[in-house]
Amino acid sequence: MKESGAGRPLGYHRRSVLLPLFPLPNVVHFPGTRLPLHVFEPRYREMVADLLSLPEGERRIGMLLTARGGAGIELLEPGCAGRLVVHEPLEDGRSNIVLEGEFRFVIDREVGGRAYRQAVVRQLEDDPPLVDAERGERLQRELVSLVADLVRASPDRAPLDLAELAGSGRVPAHLLANRLAHQLDLPALRKQMLLAEEPLDRAREVAGILRSRVTLLRTLAPYRHLAPSAEQN
Repeated sequence: MKESGAGRPLGYHRRSVLLPLFPLPNVVHFPGTRLPLHVFEPRYREMVADLLSLPEGERRIGMLLTARGGAGIELLEPGCAGRLVVHEPLEDGRSNIVLEGEFRFVIDREVGGRAYRQAVVRQLEDDPPLVDAERGERLQRELVSLVADLVRASPDRAPLDLAELAGSGRVPAHLLANRLAHQLDLPALRKQMLLAEEPLDRAREVAGILRSRVTLLRTLAPYRHLAPSAEQN
C-alpha cells in the first residue's frame, strides 16, 4: 500500500487506467464535486480535443496539485480523476470546461507520446467498508449539525447555504466531507492532506475544522458589534 507524504496510507488499489494529467499549483479536486477550469495553453487545448474524440464516459482528466521541491516541480499524490461534463468552446481556441470528480488515484508510471503529460494510474478505494457504517452515520450527522451551526453563526462564511444544507441530510459522510472540503477556504496544501486521508478519516478531519470555526465564531460573537463593518467580523 502506497503512503502519502504525511506518512498515511492512501487506500486500496482497484484498477489501472490511462489518464491525461493536468497539474496545477493551487487546485485540489475532490470526488463528487464539480471543478470549472479555463483551458488556454496549446498542450491542454490538444488534451481537450483528444478527450472530445472519446466516448463521454471515458473523457477523464487527472488533476494533481504541484509544489516546488528540491528537484523542481513535484506532483503531489493522490490526484483526482474528473470526467469532462461541460465543454464551452471559445472563438480563439480556448475553452471553459467543468470536471465531475470521480475517484482518487496514484501514478503508476508516466507515458509519453503527447504534448501534455499522461500516466497509467491506479484507482484508490473511496467507499468506506460496511463495518464502518455506524461510524459513517455518526459523522454524517455531526457534519450536518456543524454546518447548521455555522449557518446560524455566520451565513456568509458557511460552506453550504440553507437550501444546500437541507438537501445534504441523506448524503453519506465521505461524500459530504468531499463537498465541504471543496467549498472551505483552506490552503491548497491543507486540502491535499485531506484528499490523502481515508474517506471517513477525511470526514472526521473536516468535522474538526468546522468545529474549530464554530467555536471561534461563538467566542467572537459578543464583540461583533464593535467591528466597523461586517467584513471585519
